[in-house]
Amino acid sequence: MKSITDDRNTQIFNVDACTRCGECFHQCPELSLPIDVAKQEIESLINGNEGRYVLSLCTTCRSCNHFCPHDCKPYQLILERWNDLYNKRGAPYIYRFVCPTMDLNIWQLLDMFLTLEEKNWINDWMTRKPSGDVLLIGNYVHLLPFVIGGSRLLDYFTPVDLLDHWECGAYLYQGGYLDVVRRIGEKCRDDFQGWGVKTIVPLIDAVHWMITDVLPKEMNTPQDFKVVNFHQWLLEKIDQHEIQITHPLSLRVTVHDNCYSKAGGGQYWDPPREILKRTGCEIVEMEHIRECSLCCGFGAGASWTRPIHILFDIMHVAEKKIKEAEATGADAMVSYCGGCLYLLWTARELFGSKLDIYHIVEIQRMAMGEKLNYPKDHVRRAWDLIAIISYIMILSLFGSSFRIKEIALDKSPWRPRRFVLLKLIRKALGVPIIQTVYKKIFQVMVPLMKTKQK
Repeated sequence: MKSITDDRNTQIFNVDACTRCGECFHQCPELSLPIDVAKQEIESLINGNEGRYVLSLCTTCRSCNHFCPHDCKPYQLILERWNDLYNKRGAPYIYRFVCPTMDLNIWQLLDMFLTLEEKNWINDWMTRKPSGDVLLIGNYVHLLPFVIGGSRLLDYFTPVDLLDHWECGAYLYQGGYLDVVRRIGEKCRDDFQGWGVKTIVPLIDAVHWMITDVLPKEMNTPQDFKVVNFHQWLLEKIDQHEIQITHPLSLRVTVHDNCYSKAGGGQYWDPPREILKRTGCEIVEMEHIRECSLCCGFGAGASWTRPIHILFDIMHVAEKKIKEAEATGADAMVSYCGGCLYLLWTARELFGSKLDIYHIVEIQRMAMGEKLNYPKDHVRRAWDLIAIISYIMILSLFGSSFRIKEIALDKSPWRPRRFVLLKLIRKALGVPIIQTVYKKIFQVMVPLMKTKQK
């Protein structure tokens, strides 16, 4: 009988070239394992075992691929072992949070908190017939539609926002759900080809990398159409004076390099920085950038051994990132990934940081003279998401593991629900004193839970 993994290229990690030197996990800025422990971990993973540290502490930052002296791609080995765990155990209950085809996901729950203007933008993006040059808005900018909604940048595209494209499988790939990603890749390929469009422009680099590399090379689902990187597109439009910088900014900014930016031989690091320079920003770099950059926290949710710790793991990593950005003395941190943006804003509010955090599109819009409701939109949405995350954490105490069966949305994907408890949590978190107490409790719990898991 044909196995599902027969439809994937499972030989991405080069086991024959690996010397078990351990440098990948030793030099990783997130793990920093002692060299002897790192050697034991790589040996254990190669032998098909879980090991003690990597599968529970890896934040999927990809740095291990850069530090491997023989280009063996140990990151892909980690993903294969996580995929083994998924096939063996199912996904932790809390992962329903990021499954748009399942009840109780973040998009379903957030819908009740969206403004009418946001709902109109999203409805337009989800129902438009794709034509011409298509901009893939993506699942996580869907959570923050005000980042690009109403902008003149959209005049150049047909903006499309289909949740069941799962960012072309990008965030499930990051968690090791490789067999599910293969199915998603096939759906995306069929949808794109069925549209008959000229060009696909993903708003985030992760989707660009999935379409141009992961899906054709690892999932054996080639994508036969033109794909353009959004940041390269924007930079060219600026340099050709087709998009005008009418309001140059005087901001000192530091740049958050997301985990996916480490793919592609460094092709994703420079364009965002060049865009920021064109808008008048001065860049001050953090200690860890490019191939050494720290995770925003999102990838820390990939833990397969302690799901009850997931939220605290995520916020512990996010706090480190924010503190490193604050240490630069910059006015703001700029992310060029929507997934990182919502996570960083959530952490900013929970830890009481005063650091401004922008999506690079917001920087560009301000330099074009467009008005933003900043930071009010972000603060409001951060607390919407904090309420949702708290609600899901409560439910996860009583939930069980599951398998992702459906990857396509039907017309009514979610059961009508009132979500009374969620509404009460959100209302309570709108009261300043309760908000303050909640933050204090959370700030105490994060290091406590981190200590317990060691």
